[in-house]
Amino acid sequence: MLARSAVLVAASALAAGLTTGTSAHANGRFPASSAMVFSPADDARVMVRTTFGLLVTSDGGSSWSWICERAIGFSGPEDPSYVVTRSGAIVAGLFDGLRVSRDGGCSWTGVKTDATVFVDLTTRADGAVVALASSYDRHSDAGSLYRTQLWLSTDDARSFTPLGPRFDPTLLGETVEVAPSDPSRLYVSAVRGDGAERQGVVLVSTDGGRTWSEGRSMLAPRELAPFIAAVDPKRADRIYLRTSASPETSTRLLVSDDAAKTYRTLLAAKGPLLGFALSEDGASVSAGGPDDGLYVGAPGGELTQVSGPRLKVQCLGRKGDVLWACSSEASGFVAGTSRNGGTSFDARLHLRDIAGPLACPEGSAVAKECGVDWLKLRGELGVGSSREGAGESADGGAAVAPAEAARTRDHGVWWAAIVAAVGASALLLRARGRKR
Repeated sequence: MLARSAVLVAASALAAGLTTGTSAHANGRFPASSAMVFSPADDARVMVRTTFGLLVTSDGGSSWSWICERAIGFSGPEDPSYVVTRSGAIVAGLFDGLRVSRDGGCSWTGVKTDATVFVDLTTRADGAVVALASSYDRHSDAGSLYRTQLWLSTDDARSFTPLGPRFDPTLLGETVEVAPSDPSRLYVSAVRGDGAERQGVVLVSTDGGRTWSEGRSMLAPRELAPFIAAVDPKRADRIYLRTSASPETSTRLLVSDDAAKTYRTLLAAKGPLLGFALSEDGASVSAGGPDDGLYVGAPGGELTQVSGPRLKVQCLGRKGDVLWACSSEASGFVAGTSRNGGTSFDARLHLRDIAGPLACPEGSAVAKECGVDWLKLRGELGVGSSREGAGESADGGAAVAPAEAARTRDHGVWWAAIVAAVGASALLLRARGRKR
């Protein structure tokens, strides 16, 4: 199988990069943001996952620092899953295991498990961390078989133990979520088969992961996989799914009100739906993508487009009454916030404004690994320089296009990076794809 989500994220990030004049980073991908990570204990602490590591702020977005990939424990075109625990520990799910930082991102240590490829992380209402591992096992007469298992930590990510039995070996795991209103209700999305035989599956547990029931397939022709976007904070039976597809195929946002037994389409998009956010009371849904802009509405009705495709949505997140969005400089920001439902955004992060590596003690992973990389990266990001055409967002991410001269100058570099990134992403699914 192809690296489903990795290809989509790389393609959208690269397409956005074609309008910015930004050089490609050394791992073959344009600088782009793809996920918001919030601290449950500190509203001012926010992390943005990017194609070149983590960007972190402790003051709500007034200033940003960088944690390089090598400090965390990976390199290349990989987009780890992250969660932050109640104590502030940062947990990263990598293609090579679990890593944890307990000092704000300066130092990272591995957590021993029998699994290696971790594809998604989430937390329960009681603070426990749930991790989904899924990797290729072997080939049989019936096709490819996989090792898919949930892991649970109840000691602030110091140790993980298997949660329930291994899943059906014909299933390749994609995402996991726990119902906020019922910690015994778990959902896992997966894929069975390939090509015309591919099925999207949602597994449901009502007893904390000890036993599971399997819902029906919900994929339309040419859709590749289902990703769980969220579970309603008040209704454990209401689950939201995003479908993935090849870049030229439309995708959908689905909602089920009966624990994945039946589905209805909430939004049919032109391209990949990379962003989803749900209000704390479950009454407001936000969804979008780089080809569709931003849509907002209620779970029981239709979603309305509030920002057009000039807002290149690459991720969404919600913290209280503030809607965060990942985008590219073509939209006027790399990360922005909205207090009016997405009608307009205030820029919170530009690549040129990154202060540099996170201030960390000598001997820490960031201090040892990130300094040399920063010397190269700062030039590629244009740190400290004014960027012609990186207009501020005023109307849902609309921004002034960069100078034609800049596009012409870097055109060859961009396309070389596209070839490298797509090639690398195609190889990745021999390891695993990434959902968010």
